[in-house]
Amino acid sequence: MTQASGPVTERDKKDKNYEVVINGTPHELDEDTVTYEQLGNLAYPGHDPQAMFSVAYRGAIGPHGGSGTLVAGESVRVKKEGTSFDVRLTTRS
Repeated sequence: MTQASGPVTERDKKDKNYEVVINGTPHELDEDTVTYEQLGNLAYPGHDPQAMFSVAYRGAIGPHGGSGTLVAGESVRVKKEGTSFDVRLTTRS
């Protein structure tokens, strides 16, 4: 499949990615929305499927200055740059 506008450049690729920080580590996302489940997989690859996480975010697109928390089933829209997440494994009681 070819593109009518010419070859894809590094700049074109960069424009489609969203740069976020998860637990201090930079990650690139292909879309502007990320889910609780995706964040768990990015922060802890290969984790126990029954694991639970606490997820806090800053610098997202949304109310309360773009800061808040996510729970299972929720998602948040990220900015091109500057959105960060703190994802921690939690223990069950």
